[in-house]
Amino acid sequence: MNKPLRKIAVAGMLLLVVLIVNINYLQGSQAEKLRTDPLNSRQFAQQWEHNRGPIMAGKVTLAYSEKIGGKDGKNYQRHYNQGTMYSPITGYVSVFSRTGLESAQNGLLDGTDKRLALHNWFDMLVGKKAAGATVQTTINPDAQEAAYSGVKNRTIRRGGAVAIDVKTGAILAMASFPSFDTNDVAVHDGTKANKAFTALNKQKPDPMLNYAMRETFAPGSSFKIINSAAAIESGQYNKDSSVDASELRLPESGQTLPNSDGDEQKCSGAPALIDSFAASCNSTFGRLAIKQGQEQLGAMAAKFGFNKPTEVENDMSSATSQYPTKPIGGDALARSGIGQEVVTASPLQMAMVAQTVANDGKMMKPFLVKRVVAQDQSELVTAEPKELGQPISADTAGQLQEMMRAVVERGTAASTVGGHDIAGKTGTAETGVNGINEDWFVGFAPKNNPKIAFAVVTEGPAGSTGAKFSAPIALRIVQAVR
Repeated sequence: MNKPLRKIAVAGMLLLVVLIVNINYLQGSQAEKLRTDPLNSRQFAQQWEHNRGPIMAGKVTLAYSEKIGGKDGKNYQRHYNQGTMYSPITGYVSVFSRTGLESAQNGLLDGTDKRLALHNWFDMLVGKKAAGATVQTTINPDAQEAAYSGVKNRTIRRGGAVAIDVKTGAILAMASFPSFDTNDVAVHDGTKANKAFTALNKQKPDPMLNYAMRETFAPGSSFKIINSAAAIESGQYNKDSSVDASELRLPESGQTLPNSDGDEQKCSGAPALIDSFAASCNSTFGRLAIKQGQEQLGAMAAKFGFNKPTEVENDMSSATSQYPTKPIGGDALARSGIGQEVVTASPLQMAMVAQTVANDGKMMKPFLVKRVVAQDQSELVTAEPKELGQPISADTAGQLQEMMRAVVERGTAASTVGGHDIAGKTGTAETGVNGINEDWFVGFAPKNNPKIAFAVVTEGPAGSTGAKFSAPIALRIVQAVR
């Protein structure tokens, strides 16, 4: 062979080796990534061929597949039990997309996950049809019903509620309103599915948005938990420190910061921090924000998880709760101390704040999947609680717990949930949009040795409060769990 031909042969061999390596790379390590890529529409067309495993909450089946013997390989139909109530959890499968746990656990549900390969091989060997795994969620059905019916019946527009196990971070309830029936979009016919999506997209507020996790609201006075935490952690204050509750004039505009969502009769003089917290004195917490400064207050908010999304499960993350990082003026800083103007939070975020306080300062990662089991009941996944950090000391958490008990015993929530074994912080944020208030109750139960943390937000008319609209929902949720 002459020299030019030898060079061509060597180059050809190198190209062949590169091609073989690339094919093995794509079919090996990248196969699953390419198969599940959102731009790969074939995955949605093929999903009706699989006998997807059920999604469960306790003994309640939330989603299951039924064999229908359809045409073109469309052999299974997905069904949802009480799809409207459970849509934030299960999500849906459609000819266009997947959401919720249907997306997060897709490979296990449809049986294509590598962890099911041996199970599927054995099933084929014994003549048994392959099927997806069962996903057992952390959801308590009674708590979910209480949360969903509560926000549905006590909001004039939007609402969300989250309940979390204090020690583990397991999500016990996650309700959103308005909502939609997931069965309407889980159809084989693309024309019908498109018609359903078009109708839903025209509705306002958006019924497909998860208001418990994927939307943020002004947290109002519930943010005073974080403001108080920053003050106590600074070492300059404790729950018994005298604080100025007299009228506060904002430093730039000279306007008065009203105590409209608190007990104005108690917001004067120099009460103890715990009493000003119980009465929800805006004047006190506006001053605290100004004295601490934006950097210190923002640092505490960040420790609690603000300014970054929280991943609940793979492909299931929260909206980002916001405390401003760019410099703001004195008026905005004061209002930030009472959770308005420049501060937003999701119900999940505020439930995590309550969980941290109730858990002696330790923040746990929230999660929805308790375990995943194959057809033979062998466990493929078992949740392991994970600590995200410790934003505050156990001592600070203990003081905040006592302050949140005072809110129910003698403060803004006493008239609605007083006398019950629950603690929390009310919040009422005036949005300025059509006279709508965003009403909160954030806390834990029981009052001593807490087991459940929660956050509830509903939107009410002018004059509504977190104590009247959201606190009773929280009470029903914790009563449903116990």
